[in-house]
Amino acid sequence: MGWFSPAGVMIGKVRGNEANILARTLGKHLADDYGVWCNYGQIGRDFQYAYEKGVLKRVLPEDEYNSIPFDLLEAGNPEFLIDFYRRIAFKEGEFSHLGDGAHHLAKRWEFGEDFYKEAKWKIWNPAIGYPVHHSNESNGQVGSLISCMFNRDAQNHSHQNVITSGLPHNILSAICEELWGPGVLDQPNNYTPMNQAKAKFAKWSIVRNVLHDSLTLCNWMFPMIVSPLKELGYKGDNGIEAKYYSLVTGDHTTTEELDLIGERIFTLHRALTMKQMGTMDMRNNHDVIAEWVFDKQPDRTAFSAGTNKMDREDMELAKTLFYREMRWDEKTGAPTMATYSRLGLEEVGAEMMSKGLVPSLFNSEPLKEAAN
Repeated sequence: MGWFSPAGVMIGKVRGNEANILARTLGKHLADDYGVWCNYGQIGRDFQYAYEKGVLKRVLPEDEYNSIPFDLLEAGNPEFLIDFYRRIAFKEGEFSHLGDGAHHLAKRWEFGEDFYKEAKWKIWNPAIGYPVHHSNESNGQVGSLISCMFNRDAQNHSHQNVITSGLPHNILSAICEELWGPGVLDQPNNYTPMNQAKAKFAKWSIVRNVLHDSLTLCNWMFPMIVSPLKELGYKGDNGIEAKYYSLVTGDHTTTEELDLIGERIFTLHRALTMKQMGTMDMRNNHDVIAEWVFDKQPDRTAFSAGTNKMDREDMELAKTLFYREMRWDEKTGAPTMATYSRLGLEEVGAEMMSKGLVPSLFNSEPLKEAAN
């Protein structure tokens, strides 16, 4: 994924689009050859922040700083990337910590709060430090919820493939409403307030994502709930994963049974995350969103046409409705003992209980507004 090469944009500013394309192409091959993951361009944004804000000058030893060919960068010469990737791949000096990832790098180099608050740097989750990717720009609260629930870029294409299927909105919306309920699908950048159907869509998207990982199906190609065939009413098959599994293994499994396995997988993922973090309050310590998502475009309001700006209270409602769908504690976002038992994870629940990581009561406080 070196097309999102660091310095490509900066080089393009100096020498134009042709140099930008050349830099990205060179960066792609260098990243592939060295095995460096660009994190969908985040490594480039991390570098750009450190360069523009004077962080590199502050944290690098003088000799190391002077050895970096910044003159090539400032001249718009893509050859700068040859030096850039070599230092990261071979862990040469302090500069190589750009390969640690935004979360660890920002701590090590003491990035400012603006790194998390400005949309330019695209940090989605300030607690964990991964970038936006099919998040609030992907059906608003649905993409936002999905991005909150993972420990890194969710890499979830379940919802994205539905949204970008190419079908007219009215046809696609009707198909989605059959599966998840009224009001589930919004026009791009014209979002409506949260409802239960969107929580169901988010849960389904995550369940299918982890199932595809487990079944070695491609989440970039699946799911297949829509079809290009008019004679099918453009409907696909929501149960095709279960059919494939049954055919290949001989173990006949229904869609509902397979989805329950996916729910079990993701609840186990949640428990492991809580165990590693040592917290039960996932709502406030894990499922967080950077401020820029709510504060961007100050001249616009959430739910107005032409923006993917989100609303804070609405996203808190979204979390509550999602936790309700997962049958997790609505106050903390932690799985309850009843949920562990329902999913056949009693031993996991017992261990989490011993660590004080299971809510004592299922919290079902009244919502601020009724869900649809």
